[in-house]
Amino acid sequence: MCADSLQTSSVSKGCFVFKAKKGKPLNPCDYMQPDENDTDATWFRCNTYEALWDKVGEEVEKLQSEVNVQIFTDLIQFIKNAHFGYSSDDALPQQQRPRRVIQEVPTAAFVAGVNVPDHSATFTSVTNLLKDQVTPHVASLLSRDCNNIRALMSNLVSQLMGTDDILSDDEEELNVKKIPATMPVLKAWYQDTVKKRKAHRQDSPPPKLPKKSPRSKRRRSSCLLNKSYNEHPPIVLLFEDLESFNPRVLQDFILMCSQYLVELPLVFIFGIATSVAAIHRILPQDVSSLLSIEKFQAQPSTVYLSQLISKVLLTASNPFKLGHKVFQLLLDIFLFHDFSVINFVKGLQYSLMDHFFSNPLSLLCCNYGEGLNRVRTLNHEQLELFRQAASFRTYVEDQPPDQQRALLLDDKHLKKTLQELLKKLFDYHKAFYPVMESLNILTGHLPHHPLGKQQRELYSMCLEGNIWDCQGYKEAFALLRLTARVELMTILTSCIERLSCSDNPVQEARFQLETFHARLQTLTDGGHEPVEEEPEEDTAQESSNKTERITLRSLQQKLMESVKKTRKPTRYESLVEEVLEYLDSVFRKYLVCPQTLTLHEIFYYNSVADVRRHINASPRAAIQTALNNPFHYLQSEHPPADTEGILATMPDVCIAYKLHMECGRLINLYDWLQAFITVVTGNQDDDDSSLGNKKPDPQLQARFIRAVSELQFLGFIKATRKKTDHVSRLTWGGI
Repeated sequence: MCADSLQTSSVSKGCFVFKAKKGKPLNPCDYMQPDENDTDATWFRCNTYEALWDKVGEEVEKLQSEVNVQIFTDLIQFIKNAHFGYSSDDALPQQQRPRRVIQEVPTAAFVAGVNVPDHSATFTSVTNLLKDQVTPHVASLLSRDCNNIRALMSNLVSQLMGTDDILSDDEEELNVKKIPATMPVLKAWYQDTVKKRKAHRQDSPPPKLPKKSPRSKRRRSSCLLNKSYNEHPPIVLLFEDLESFNPRVLQDFILMCSQYLVELPLVFIFGIATSVAAIHRILPQDVSSLLSIEKFQAQPSTVYLSQLISKVLLTASNPFKLGHKVFQLLLDIFLFHDFSVINFVKGLQYSLMDHFFSNPLSLLCCNYGEGLNRVRTLNHEQLELFRQAASFRTYVEDQPPDQQRALLLDDKHLKKTLQELLKKLFDYHKAFYPVMESLNILTGHLPHHPLGKQQRELYSMCLEGNIWDCQGYKEAFALLRLTARVELMTILTSCIERLSCSDNPVQEARFQLETFHARLQTLTDGGHEPVEEEPEEDTAQESSNKTERITLRSLQQKLMESVKKTRKPTRYESLVEEVLEYLDSVFRKYLVCPQTLTLHEIFYYNSVADVRRHINASPRAAIQTALNNPFHYLQSEHPPADTEGILATMPDVCIAYKLHMECGRLINLYDWLQAFITVVTGNQDDDDSSLGNKKPDPQLQARFIRAVSELQFLGFIKATRKKTDHVSRLTWGGI
């Protein structure tokens, strides 16, 4: 649209809207890295990514609803019983109404944990459950919206009365902003809502739902009245971040609510990140005594993460896998930064998206049947991409010369080989996860946890290299040799149950473990007796030793030989050694490092640098890079050769930044302005006297002021009281 068509002449000032023309809808496939100009392959990769992420997203939502189901049930039951038998008794006089013995506000101290980024989703689930099962009157209060008591009351009234319960189908719309945000108004609104609910229940025929109209979203009163709520549903106030609230505001609000507890069935939910002691730290004793507090402890985020990894990543049904460095990076961000499962899921989503976006081999990252069909449709250019994979080149080098020639030149032979390699990868994943979990069952209870306590720790070790090469693996098997019979039988039972849930690749191991379990069960008390062995034929040697002369040296040798001799193992110890040797052979067969597999690039994502740059960014380094070398981010077609100097073509903030790097601790604003004008205009021939007498251009002066303000906002300079026309520098270097 041209600029002339946007001009509008008007006598008075006004705001005019120019709607843009509808352009071509965006297609995600257009942003995928092209696969040698093959649009079909790009379309398949994009659709596969969307299908996989939809599946992962459904599993994550299911886990999120199940992880705190018990604590949510207890919380809802507490709120239901908080005002059991409550009645407003509006028909009775004030003197004849029953008085409540306890004047304490029921309060649920919901300890959500230190994973603050996840609190919003948790409290949203709580709010939805309360509105579905208990009451429609739920208000969620945040500290940033409640700086004073007036703002808190305004936010509370707008949330409660904005649900349109106070509106009937015959009334006009109510402007909540014009209603005074006071407790008497809230009391009158609640009583009016109770009356309407009673009148609605007395009507036998349910009212017909009105047709959709422009006001249909604001008239939901009939829908809310149809729900099977209690006659006097409680008013639930949810304080999501209690520790961040102003203590004085919170104290005054609790005192007001305690005075209206007879007229309003109020219930508090305190969202706490640390511990219940935060309530007593914020509220004095005379205020906290007005609360009837009950603690509710949510599941730690580490438990949620372990379930997420076990049911989403450690399964053969999900073809996408994280490499060791990417998996460890996401774990480190979780354990050492925020404990946020939501951020971990976002990192997983980015890894999945980048894998399909940047890796053309991800075309085969799907289920086995679909992968075989896609292999048959690969063209020569796509097969060349598989030939260029590092793991496939290693595989070709280990083949005979005739096989090498066929793999590199014959496309039909390569397709057949790709199908065989895909089958090996899928069979490997089917056996890898149950065997790895069996190893975790064996070693997770050992002292000091040589192979980690959680499955995620063991999985990270398996991704890094062959697990049997770790020092912890040898220590774990040394400790397993000391396991008691009953404990070993319990461990083998758990391993058998885990292996019985898997497919055919590990059924042989399950049968063998069942045999060992039966042999352990048949051992009696005689199992701790030494194994009977044939006596050694050393009678002649003993008789000859009796005639030999005993010297000090010979006695020393006999003592050393006796020390070297070990006692004879018992039957139980021999059976334990046999069991551990077999388990060791199973682990060496099925727990091979995935990085050693051919064409592991199809399923495993290892671009840790991209994940670190996008997920765990360094804003200070990015800001300094942009100010020192703006052409790095501007991506100009003709960048200058000298990026270290100060050029007039640079943005104003970059020029001001480079000039301030040449100054000391205090910067004279006038000298800084003159240097800025000199660089921008390029007038370096004028002497200082003529430059000082010349009045600065207002436009250049405004540009300089804006650049200085941006540097102050970024934290490079600040105002100082030492000199009025100076600013203080906050960065190192050149001081």
